[in-house]
Amino acid sequence: MPKFDFDEAVKEDKNEPLEVVLNKREYLLPAQLPARVVLTQIALMDETGGLGTNDIPTWLGALVGEENLQQMLDDGATWEQLEAVTTKLLVFYNVIPEEQEIETGDEEAPK
Repeated sequence: MPKFDFDEAVKEDKNEPLEVVLNKREYLLPAQLPARVVLTQIALMDETGGLGTNDIPTWLGALVGEENLQQMLDDGATWEQLEAVTTKLLVFYNVIPEEQEIETGDEEAPK
């Protein structure tokens, strides 16, 4: 019977966790984009393929982990900091190219 060891394949790719420091606190994030992030985004997408503003916290929690997101917020993270962390993670996970930035439009940070 053919066998493919996905655990070994993942180890050969990236297996070192990503260290993120925000407001003097260190967070360890997975070396690869968790499937939960993609599945959460799919579940939350509207008819245009975007996320509603009410769904952004849920998606961010999937990206960085619910406990990490809550700690970031408790430590006073700003919207700009969360955008910067999100962009860096999406580049690290090869979801967007390094030179591309997330389009946020001209709107102000949510209040």
